Amino acid sequence: MLAHDYALEQAEEKGLERGRAEGIEQGLEQGLERGRTEGIERGKLFAFLDMVRQHALTSEFASEQLGMSVAEFEALL
Repeated sequence: MLAHDYALEQAEEKGLERGRAEGIEQGLEQGLERGRTEGIERGKLFAFLDMVRQHALTSEFASEQLGMSVAEFEALL
């Protein structure tokens, strides 16, 4: 009976370790994806800010493209 209990305990520990490893891997993948998405959005914002500062676009057009109000956009200038 002791050997059986030990085997169950070892199997449970290995299962927990595998679960933790898979959880960490999934967390890293989700974090990287979120970082890429946020980076793209931030780059897009800075590009529009730069074009408005250079008078290539209006604040109205840029804010519309970014889905924000003109006041929100101009607060970032």
